[in-house]
Amino acid sequence: MKIKITVILLCAVIILGAGMSVAYYNTKSFGFDENAKVVHYDDEKISFMDFDIYYKDVTGFIDRVSEIIPEKSRTVFI
Repeated sequence: MKIKITVILLCAVIILGAGMSVAYYNTKSFGFDENAKVVHYDDEKISFMDFDIYYKDVTGFIDRVSEIIPEKSRTVFI
């Protein structure tokens, strides 16, 4: 039963994402931008539907998380 629900939710997310991508592309290409791209990357950032993810922000986040998470897992045996 849980697998069916998971598959249904996954299909819904995929269909919603595809619909949003088509709507975004059509809106940008017809109204504002001749060279509309849903996903674009270069040496500085990754752009996805006008959201920019900069590499330096991601590496900063990974550095902060690596300071918090220990290198080896700690287990306690009694």
